[in-house]
Order: sequence, then structure tokens, then C-alpha cells
Amino acid sequence: MSFEIVSKLVLCLLAVPVVLWLDRAGARDSRRQAGSILVLVATIAVGAYYNYGAFHGTSYIHHWEQFHYYLGSKYFPELGYDGLYAASLRAQRETHREMNFQAWTRDLTTNEVTSSWQVLARGTEVKERFSEERWRSFLADHTYFLERNNWQYMRRIRMDHGYNPTPTWTAVARLFDAWLPADDGSLSWLGSLDLVLLVVLFAFIITTYGSRIGCFSLIVFGLGYPWRFDWVGGALLRLDWLVAVGVAVCLLRRERYRWAGALLAYAGLVRIFPLALLLGPGVLALRALIKKEDFGWAWRFAQGFLLSLVLCVLAGSLAGRGVEAWGEFASNLETHEETWLTNNVGLKNVLLYDVDTMQRNRVNWSLPEPWLPWQRHMTQVKEERAAWFYALAGLYLLLVAAAAWRAQRDESVILGIGAVFALGLLTCYYWSMLLLVPLRDGRKGAATLLLLSAGLYGLHLATPPSFEMIYGLMSWAMALLLLVWLGPQAWANFRAASDSGRASPEA
Repeated sequence: MSFEIVSKLVLCLLAVPVVLWLDRAGARDSRRQAGSILVLVATIAVGAYYNYGAFHGTSYIHHWEQFHYYLGSKYFPELGYDGLYAASLRAQRETHREMNFQAWTRDLTTNEVTSSWQVLARGTEVKERFSEERWRSFLADHTYFLERNNWQYMRRIRMDHGYNPTPTWTAVARLFDAWLPADDGSLSWLGSLDLVLLVVLFAFIITTYGSRIGCFSLIVFGLGYPWRFDWVGGALLRLDWLVAVGVAVCLLRRERYRWAGALLAYAGLVRIFPLALLLGPGVLALRALIKKEDFGWAWRFAQGFLLSLVLCVLAGSLAGRGVEAWGEFASNLETHEETWLTNNVGLKNVLLYDVDTMQRNRVNWSLPEPWLPWQRHMTQVKEERAAWFYALAGLYLLLVAAAAWRAQRDESVILGIGAVFALGLLTCYYWSMLLLVPLRDGRKGAATLLLLSAGLYGLHLATPPSFEMIYGLMSWAMALLLLVWLGPQAWANFRAASDSGRASPEA
């Protein structure tokens, strides 16, 4: 039984009454200031996120993530989106021929698991993309990963899904890693960039919304089950999108609209799905046009967004593979379209998951890729139930739009989380964006999310390690919570609009 899981379950349950009680106690002083007990709980939560200093057990560095994101971005001009595993196998045969050679590897040109010898054959073609100097550099950096990890770990790494970030993210990452060799010091430094960005994010939240709300967000982030440190902690710039979105919300609150638009464009160009957060601001801009209200804020927001969009696209085109990198990225996304991950969360899961899925009855452990029959089943069911999905997604988007109609501008982005849930099927750690909910809903939002995480920790302890069950049930829980979250506000706005419409003729 994991100490981390048990301790965080207990901390979630203890934090709920503290969060709820401190709101009332703090009202005697200031609604913006956190008391000493709340600060203590937030500090403990931050320590818990970093596994109480144990990090990944033996290292702060997330070698799996760094293998993909460090090597993938540093050598993007040569590797593109299809060459990482082929080059890795070729490098191993050149520098560590004595190391066991795995039987199966994912072919990144087809996204299918196939014979490693077949992938190795592609390694010759991939190597030819390198100059002699660049190949020697790749061999040296690759050797670091071979010598820091056993062959079983490397085998599992090369069964993953390759390097998938946008060209824009690649361009940003190369500013930091293109000149750094792979060693403990360099990768620890690169893995600390997210820590610096998180400090910036929470500094913005605290100075914008007050230390009380800041502590709520820290507690939610620190104790959240879906985005535990194990997933992307110690990796390279895996939280830049989150910080960009969070700071943009703060800047909207401060009426710095151009910078807010610019940061949301950046988040969208490095991770795509944050573009769904624009639904809320878009609704407010539409309302301003219809009601002939102040539209200047929307125009300034659009200016920042469009300028940043152009710069991000340009940066991605300069990442080493030219403008064609964007076409390659789109093709890579299409290749991965039918890849169903067990730790995904989204509205699709509500319609697609069933008992057999959660109990892994369609997983064939005798296959090189055990989840292949399940993935084929999911694709088939998705096609059969497409009409239901579009109808349900449309309902949630309407709820988001209705709830945002009379919202504050910063709140409208937070409400857009509902649009992300409706349109996307995101890996669990991307739901760290839920730390923004307390910015709108204070103690109630924080307490609700803590209870959600407590339930997920409990599932983790009570069941075999089945991500399908844990994140399938999280998808259902999110669907219900969003209805409760968005429904009343959407209905109130509808009623207000109806009353206003009836009153207008009389006026």
C-alpha cells in the first residue's frame, strides 16, 4: 500500500473541513487574507505534490518524459515526429550492442507495435538525416538514458507513442535544451523550469485574488490525484500551458487584455486544447456586440491573441523543419486519432466506457500491444454512438455559453473548462487546470475538488491498478459536477434574459 496514496487521501479529507471552516473564520478579518492554518495546509499540500522530497524515488528527473521531450525537441530537425524510436534502436546497437535488444517497438510512422528489427531497419534512413557531428551528439545524449535506466525501462519507453508536441512548443524547448548535453545537472535544471513557472503562476494568483484564494488553489494543485508529480514532475516544460492560462485569467481580472489574449494564444499553440477556453470570452464579446456594450476590451484581447498566434506559428516554422513542420504535426495527430489511452478523461468516456472496459475484459495480455483489441472496440463504439456524442457535447457547450453570458471576463475563461471536457479527451494530468476553479468558486470549489481527489485515491487503494476504472469514473464525476456547476448559472442567465425581453416592450 503506497504511503503517498494513503497520506494524500488522508490530507484531502482533513483539508476539506479546514477549507470550509477557514472561509468563515477569515471573514472576521479579510476575505482576501489566508490565516496561518490555511497557509500551513497549503504548504503541506505543496510538499505532498513533490512526494515529500522523494520525487520519483531515486531522482528528481523524469527520465521517461525527458527521453521524449529532451531528445525529441533537441534533435527535432532530424527526428521529426517519426524518427525517435528508430534512431534510439540504431544508437543502442552502435554504443551498447551488449544490451538486450527488445523484441517489439512502436513504429512511429504507423503508430503500431511491430518487430524491433523492422523499426531498426528504418534507423539507417533516420541516421542519414544527421550530419556526422549531430549524430555523435545524439549518441552521447542517448547514452545517458541507456546508462541511467535498465533495459526493461528502455523497452517500455519505446512502446510509448513518441514525440508529439507542436512545432511552437518545440521551438521554445530548443531555446533551453539545444545547447545542453544530457547529464544529471542539465536535465535537473530543465526539469526545474516548470517549478519556476509555477512560482510565477501562484504569485499572480495571490497578488490578484488574495492569499486566501491562492491557498485554495495551492491545496487543490498539491493534493490532486489526476496530476500527481509521478506523471510529468521533473519533465521539461510540461506545465507552461497551465501557467500561461492561469496568468491570462489573472490579467483579465486586471484588465490587461492584450497580454491575456497573447498568453491564451501561446497556450493554444503549444497544447491545442486550451483554444476551447476561448468559448467564454467569445460569448462575452458577442454579448457586447448585441447589447452595444463596451467592445474595446474584446478588440484589445483579439489584438494580443492574433499577434501572439502569428509569432507562435512563425516560431514553430523556425524549429528546424520549416513550415512543413505544421503539416507533419497535423499528420501525426491524424495517425494518433484512434489511440485510446487508459488515463484519458473526457465526455467521450461517459458514452464509450462500459463494465468490460473498466474490468479490462478486452485486454489481451498475450499480444505485444495488449490494449489493441480494446482500442479497436473503442473506435467501433465511437462510430456507432457518434450522434449521441455530438448531441451531448452540444448540450455542454450550450451550458458553458449560457453560464458565461453574464460572467466576469476572467470567470469566462474558467467556465471554458466545461468546453474542454466536452470537446477533448485529455490525459489525466492536463486536468491540473482545475486549480483555477477556486478563483471563481472559492471554498466550495476547492472542497468539491478535494472530495473528488479523495474518491480517486480511495479507488486507487480499493481496486487493482486499473486506470480505465479510475479515470472512467472520474469522467462520469466530471460530467455530473459540470452539470451542477454550469446548470444553475446558465438557468439564472436564461431567466434574466427572458425577464429583460419581456420588460423591453413595456419600456
